[in-house]
Amino acid sequence: MNSALKDKYAIVGIGYTPQGRVPGRTSLSFHLEASANAIADAGLQKSDVDGFICYRHFPAATDETDLTPNRIAQHLGISPAHMYQDAN
Repeated sequence: MNSALKDKYAIVGIGYTPQGRVPGRTSLSFHLEASANAIADAGLQKSDVDGFICYRHFPAATDETDLTPNRIAQHLGISPAHMYQDAN
């Protein structure tokens, strides 16, 4: 990260998805949709993303693989320098 910009700027986007039980959807599909919507909301391209924060860890459904920021980033096709998962 450019030290001249460190701790001075943040570009934030919000991505909404349907809530509750939605037949035919996986946990990963919700994360990918929300992430893509947030990137678009911020006016960015995937190539602009250098940091990725996932809020909370939700256990995977019994027939799904556990979701991590790394797995979500991989499926989004991004390679951020910084990844974090908030588990407040």
